[in-house]
Amino acid sequence: MLRKIIYFSSLCILISGALAAQTIEPFGSFGKDTLKVGEEVTFSLSLKYQKTLTVLFPDSLADFSPFEYNSRRYFPTRTSGLYSVDSVVYLLSTFEIDSIQYLQLPVYVIKDSDSVVYFSNPDSIRLERVIKEMPQNMEPKSNISMVAIRKAFNYPYLFIALGILFFISLTVALFFGKRLIKAWKIHRLRKAHDKFAQRFFNMMRDVSSNNPNTTPEHVLAEWKKYIERLERKPISKLTTREILVLHPDDTLRDNLRKLDRVIYGGERGHDLFACFDQLMKFATDIFEKKVQSIQNGN
Repeated sequence: MLRKIIYFSSLCILISGALAAQTIEPFGSFGKDTLKVGEEVTFSLSLKYQKTLTVLFPDSLADFSPFEYNSRRYFPTRTSGLYSVDSVVYLLSTFEIDSIQYLQLPVYVIKDSDSVVYFSNPDSIRLERVIKEMPQNMEPKSNISMVAIRKAFNYPYLFIALGILFFISLTVALFFGKRLIKAWKIHRLRKAHDKFAQRFFNMMRDVSSNNPNTTPEHVLAEWKKYIERLERKPISKLTTREILVLHPDDTLRDNLRKLDRVIYGGERGHDLFACFDQLMKFATDIFEKKVQSIQNGN
């Protein structure tokens, strides 16, 4: 009996050591061997890891140089036994003229309140040149076809019209300038808010109906861009924690964290429509405060 206990304990220690020693090795590769300047190409990034870990892949704010980010497509997490597999396909393009171009992307593994970065293998792609070589002797061609020439413009009339328009504008500005400016600012804000609300609700509907062209990350990015325009702060570049420093709101915190778990953690079962509805209410509150500030002359 003692021998069986010792054997079982040793086996557990070996299994634990093997799991702890697992290396995190993201794998990245281009979808083809060559591309032209400005042409789009796919770059696949995948990772096999212990299912107990939390893994984040690069988003649109990551550094893809010398390539430019266009879009990406996430694939559902596949779990088998002790391991999970995640993969993303990025759609990139390049405008550099280097003959061979390389790309290596990071993957972030969350540990406690910190993260560890693991880089994929560097993969290369060759630039296909459209113009192989310039001809040595180039012969210019003449064109003797007639070209119509416009008549001279009557600038004195233009200056008179501009002077009258300037005088009228100055008179209106002196008597009604502040009220007109306030009304114009509020009109622009309302127009932008209505446009955002329509676009936001359409995206919410697409996510609820599982439209593959619209993901929860797209909806959250649209919301961040709108708040950024309202507050003139770089909201779209801030993390959830940094946004909550600017807006310490419990409801906002809960909904942003739920969305982070869905987008970056691949969790399911959250009521995304309710989360987005709360974000819409928050955006409307910010909009109304902005309108009130303009009306008060701030």
